[in-house]
Amino acid sequence: MRQTVDYLAEKTNLFGVINTTGTPYYRKQILKDVVYWYGLSQGIRDGILKGVRGNIVAYPEVEDEHFIKDVITDFFKDYEGIKICDGSPAKLALYFPRIDDLRHAKPIVEGTLVGIGKDPSIVLEVCNESKDEIKDLFDNRINDRYLPYRFFLLVNKGTEGWNCLSLYATALARELKASNNFCLQAASRCLRQTPGNIHKAKIYVSQQNVRILDSQLKETYGETLQELNSTSPNLGKERLILRKTEIPSVLLKKKVLKVIPLDKKVDFKQIEIQKPKIALYLYYQSGQHWDNVVVRGLNVFSTDKKGNY
Repeated sequence: MRQTVDYLAEKTNLFGVINTTGTPYYRKQILKDVVYWYGLSQGIRDGILKGVRGNIVAYPEVEDEHFIKDVITDFFKDYEGIKICDGSPAKLALYFPRIDDLRHAKPIVEGTLVGIGKDPSIVLEVCNESKDEIKDLFDNRINDRYLPYRFFLLVNKGTEGWNCLSLYATALARELKASNNFCLQAASRCLRQTPGNIHKAKIYVSQQNVRILDSQLKETYGETLQELNSTSPNLGKERLILRKTEIPSVLLKKKVLKVIPLDKKVDFKQIEIQKPKIALYLYYQSGQHWDNVVVRGLNVFSTDKKGNY
C-alpha cells in the first residue's frame, strides 16, 4: 500500500490519503492516525451488521464428528428456507486448520446431509490447492444467486476481504495455538447485513476459540464477546402515509439573449430629428421657353432665361 501511495503521489496531483480498515492494528500494535472507531456492536445497533444476540455457540471440542453433525443440523433448523433480497439462500462456512482436516470432515458433512434428506452437491471445498476456476468462483462470483452451493469447507480461504452476502453462519473447526486475527476475521464473515433481513447470524466456536475471539474483539474494537453476544439492532418501525397534494403549475421561464455595447452608452432622449436643407428645382414650360422654379422652404421664386428672379 505504501508503494502504491508513493507512486500515485509522484505521478498525479495526490495530496492526501484516507484508508479504511476493519482491523486497525498490526499484530498488537494499533495503527497510527486512526480518526474514527466503529465497533461491531455499534454496527449491529445501527443495522449495518446482522445481530448475533444469543447466537454465539461454544463447544468443548470442535474436532470430533459430533461438532460437524450438530452444526449442519442446527443450521438447517434455523436457516433452511431463509433467503436474502436477491433470492440467494442462506449459507454456512466451516473453517479447518489443514487440508487433511477438511478431507477428513467432508465425508461426514456429506453423510449428514444425506441423512437429513439434502443433496450433498451443495458442498464446495476451497483451499490453495483448488482449481483456478473454483478460486475465481469463490472470490469473484460467490454472490451469484443461481449457484447451488450452501456449505463451504475452507482452508486458508474466506477470511479478510471475502464478501458473501448470503452467509449467515460460520463454524471454526480449528483450535488456534496462537493469538492472531484469523478467529475474528473468520467468525465475523457472516455479519454483513442485507436489505430487508430480519434474521440473526450464528457463530459456532470452541471454548478455546471463545477466549481468543474475546481477546481479538478487545484488541481491535475495544469491546468484549459478551457485549457482542448481547447487542440487538436499535431499529424501530414507522408507518409513512403518502397523501396526494395540490401541486402548483410549473412556470417555465426562458432567458433571451440581448447584445448591448458596453463601451457606448446612448441617451435616446437627446436625439433630435431635423428637416434637411435641400433645394428642389422644378421646371415648367411657358410658351417656347423653359423657366425654373426654386423651392426653398415655403418660398417659391420664378426666374427668367437670364436667371433673374
